[in-house]
Amino acid sequence: MAGKPFDASLKDIIEEYARAWAEQFTPGPILDVAVIDADVSTVTAAADKVIRLQTRAGECLLDLEAQSSFDAEKPGRMLLYSVILNQRHRLPVRSVMVLLRREANATALTGVVELRHAPTESPYLTFHYTVVRLWQQPLPPLLNGPIGLLPLAPLTDEANADIQGVVDHVIRRFRAETPREEAAKMETATFILMGMRYDKAILAQLYQGVRDMEESSGYQLIMERGERKSLIQTLFRQGRKKFGEPNSATLALVERLTDIDRLQALTDRILDVTTWQELLS
Repeated sequence: MAGKPFDASLKDIIEEYARAWAEQFTPGPILDVAVIDADVSTVTAAADKVIRLQTRAGECLLDLEAQSSFDAEKPGRMLLYSVILNQRHRLPVRSVMVLLRREANATALTGVVELRHAPTESPYLTFHYTVVRLWQQPLPPLLNGPIGLLPLAPLTDEANADIQGVVDHVIRRFRAETPREEAAKMETATFILMGMRYDKAILAQLYQGVRDMEESSGYQLIMERGERKSLIQTLFRQGRKKFGEPNSATLALVERLTDIDRLQALTDRILDVTTWQELLS
């Protein structure tokens, strides 16, 4: 998940609501949970989030790996994480890959990694992991279950049938069941995660009637980023049509622009100038 805007939000939610996530994605009753160090730095790698579970059968580790895009190498890395975590903690490891959207899916994600000396030989090593395709998950357990799972509810296919109702329900639960500061954090995290499935215009419409949401710094930042990206795309599209292809210096200058008001002014000014240099002077 590295490098995506929702990474930190999702990892924070998993850490804070570790029991809810563990109970959702592992079988059997769980007696106790504890988030542990996910660093496996002996091989310059780190798992997304590792939870230590106490069950009736004994202790084990849960390696949760959330994916928003397809990564053909991920199952192999999960095998590596499993081996290293087992060696470090001397506990069995349950590995779960949570696919957050269809873009992360592939038929190759079967839940099994088999290593062979040759294609025709039997595997000399077999590793099993669980694949959870979030969009296929039933909505009610996420919508009416633990608070820590609520941000996932809008990402299911069932939620799409009444997404406004789902968002309203999620926000009401946050505000009724958590302190104000926690509710604001969870609302922003939900908004960020929904950006994987819904575009900016739809998100703005969905959250338009949510009281106080416009005051959220996270909400404002996401909306500004979306507006900035749209304005830069418009600037390049219209500028290429009128002035021709920009040189590398012009490309770099435009990409560095962050002020929304200036970008809007530049898109308006295109009609009044004749070159990229004149536009940006």
